[in-house]
Amino acid sequence: MKASIISIGFGYEKGFLEDKSRIYLCQKLFEKGFNINGVFISEEDSYKLQFFIKIALDKSDIIFIISSSNPETDLLIRETISESIGVPLVFNENWLKTLKERHPENFQNIKHFAKLPYNAKTIENKNGEFLGFIKVLDDVNKAIVFLPNEKNQLKDMLNLAFEYLQVKDRAVYTGIIRTYGLSLEEINEFLSDFDNKFLNESPKGIDIYLWDKEVEFLENKKSVLSERIGKYIYAYQNEEMEEIIGKLLKEKRLTISIAESSTGGLIASRIVNVSGSSTYFLGSIVAYSNSVKENLLKVSNKILKTKGAVSEEVALQMAKSVAKLLDTDFGISDTGIAGPTGATKEKPLGLHYIGLYFNGETKVEKVIFKGERNQVRLRVSQHALNMLRLKLLSL
Repeated sequence: MKASIISIGFGYEKGFLEDKSRIYLCQKLFEKGFNINGVFISEEDSYKLQFFIKIALDKSDIIFIISSSNPETDLLIRETISESIGVPLVFNENWLKTLKERHPENFQNIKHFAKLPYNAKTIENKNGEFLGFIKVLDDVNKAIVFLPNEKNQLKDMLNLAFEYLQVKDRAVYTGIIRTYGLSLEEINEFLSDFDNKFLNESPKGIDIYLWDKEVEFLENKKSVLSERIGKYIYAYQNEEMEEIIGKLLKEKRLTISIAESSTGGLIASRIVNVSGSSTYFLGSIVAYSNSVKENLLKVSNKILKTKGAVSEEVALQMAKSVAKLLDTDFGISDTGIAGPTGATKEKPLGLHYIGLYFNGETKVEKVIFKGERNQVRLRVSQHALNMLRLKLLSL
């Protein structure tokens, strides 16, 4: 079945806002087996919307229109849809009653949310005022589905639309395998005999998207991939590295502290994004200046002068000192040049030393990451957490 999507909103059209609902809708349509023939983004403009509806009706069997619940523009959009398909706009009396019961003081300003094209099927909204609808165009065997752009409202209403349209429960099964430590070329080599795949590279690694019409085949692909690149896989679906290391630290009843320089608290911030992290994360020190490294973390003044702040020796002392100072099992450290300034002939942009202390031993890894400043910092944080993950898996 062919589908088109029209997403309405000034902020989405101009690129001011991330259109998360449109992305979610694309994912769900793909899983249901739809071929998406077009995605259109329009501001709240009658002429543009009519133009996109005409194109979408030519291309597709079902047009999904998602729009914000903005009282100032909602009526315009509903009127435009009705005009485009040549049917009058009418009130749904049941939804009028619901709106009046929910918001008696504001009823006159929001009653337009109860309007829909004549003879359209209603899609009721448990979480808002926006009344969705499905209008089947019998003469051309097509349908228009009108839904809110707010994701928490869209989810339930989209399922109701699928039920009414008798869309199959699942036509495609998808899986995400999140990896760190391999290049695109290396992963492509491991996946050379795989079909239905998509790779997405980011500062956090490479995500592998797989899909198949049979869940058994998908699970088999995941098992094969796990055998080939097991240690490089850190998560499945949308789990983050910090969630994985949190589970491992809890499971092994171990604690961690962090001494950050280049990342400026980013590693600690990622760790505390996880609920319950207080059971294993005791604290961090952002040692951005040499004086803090020396006075708080007891990094040798001689080493700072002879080796420089960006050095293996400094990373080693930082990791060991923070673990001792905060009495934790693990200590993580980083020091480096995130850019765009600070490089020398001997120490290029992106150079970092990342330290990991555990049980009296400290390991330091040297890395050089390319990219703009905050991309480099994110890569460093991911590398540090991955070092911790691999160590935890070895215990």
